[in-house]
Amino acid sequence: MKELKFIPVAISILLATNATAQNENWDTYMAKFGSKPGSVLVDLALYETAPNKLYPNLVITGPQAHNCNAQGFPDKDEIDQLEEILDATGNFLTGLTPKVLAGTFTSNCQRMNYYYVKDTAGVRNAIARLYNRSYRDYKYAISIKHDPEWKTYRTFLYPGPETRNWMENDKIITKMMQQGDSLKKPRNINFDLYFRSDTERNAVVVYAKNKGYKTDTNITSKSAAAPYEAVISKYSPVKMDTINAMSQELQLEARKHHGLYNGWEAPQK
Repeated sequence: MKELKFIPVAISILLATNATAQNENWDTYMAKFGSKPGSVLVDLALYETAPNKLYPNLVITGPQAHNCNAQGFPDKDEIDQLEEILDATGNFLTGLTPKVLAGTFTSNCQRMNYYYVKDTAGVRNAIARLYNRSYRDYKYAISIKHDPEWKTYRTFLYPGPETRNWMENDKIITKMMQQGDSLKKPRNINFDLYFRSDTERNAVVVYAKNKGYKTDTNITSKSAAAPYEAVISKYSPVKMDTINAMSQELQLEARKHHGLYNGWEAPQK
């Protein structure tokens, strides 16, 4: 499996989902699969319990689109048909074996679902019957492998630290814009961090001051497990590139000293 390299681009049309289960947490991001771009829809909630030993096998399958753009993404008018095929595939698999849908990857004119299943007996023949019976005009791909450690989910579908940082920052900035904030006015951008000891907190505070941040440690922490809080600030316009660089820098430094990063805010005065 090739490495996914993150592309900071918002996505919408390609990643529609009807997943509504209470314990699911679906999110999306763009990535590169080798030299080609791809879109990833992933259930982030599975990471907390992965690997699930009840589902040791991975089935990757999905249709190839008839019409794609220059980047290899299916045309908008074909997305509903591809989703119909994937829904039918999921229903078909339900009759064969218990399964967990971990994610969907769209790239190179293909839209592939990633299922962790209990048993693979009959899966390949069942998928072939489905296409021969109902979707003969579509080519499809299928790969079945033993993945008891859920390596594909944890290292391929699940976003890495840089990607998760961008995703969280994008959510905050999008919400600010939806509330009417133009983001053009410079203001204090406040990053919230928690630590287990005053020594660990002070180490990060010294680092931040040397990097030009202002710091405030006269705060009552809300965390019993990490009772030493610090708010680290810098005066700046709210720009994605700037926020990504600062948040990633502070997260990395906090992690060195067992600190917990708790996001940021940038209220207008």
